[in-house]
Amino acid sequence: MARRKTITRDQILTAAHQVISEKGFSHFTARNIATQMNCSTQPIYLEFKNMNDLKVELFNVMADQFSDDFLKESEMKDPFTELGLRFILFAKKNQQLYQSLYIEDVEGAQKMQAAFKKVFFTLLEKAGEAINETKESFFLAYFIYVSGLAAMENEKILSFEMEDLRTMLTTFLKSVREGKNAGATLFTLGNFA
Repeated sequence: MARRKTITRDQILTAAHQVISEKGFSHFTARNIATQMNCSTQPIYLEFKNMNDLKVELFNVMADQFSDDFLKESEMKDPFTELGLRFILFAKKNQQLYQSLYIEDVEGAQKMQAAFKKVFFTLLEKAGEAINETKESFFLAYFIYVSGLAAMENEKILSFEMEDLRTMLTTFLKSVREGKNAGATLFTLGNFA
């Protein structure tokens, strides 16, 4: 009689998530994931063709989770400010996971950016705004700005109070929507007028 599977695909994905959250992609190996699950590497290779297959699946699951988590509470007063704040706080609170998802792996970073973009455009649609080239430019400017703040918080280069972040994001969004160059206000730290 054949042995019944005791390690599931979801358990492997959870263990892989834990490994990159704690140690980063430099430790993303079958051996480290198996150690996390307290088993051999065999269940991993029964579920996934190779480690790249596991990595792709992990990024798909995480991108979907990211989208779901951010869209759950999209009935906010200013969803774009809140989206930016949540992203920055994620980077601040989950230093290694942020680096694993957005910095260490190009393919993964592209997948996570696509998930962020999907959330952004879903929020635009909910706000009744048509998606066009201007909105693409709006997204790009927004993502670069928010990613920069997130990276500074993640690396502890600069640290901002929550209200300062909220003010910076609100000012940035207002300037982009109005088509103004608010560089002086946005990039002079401490000047949130």
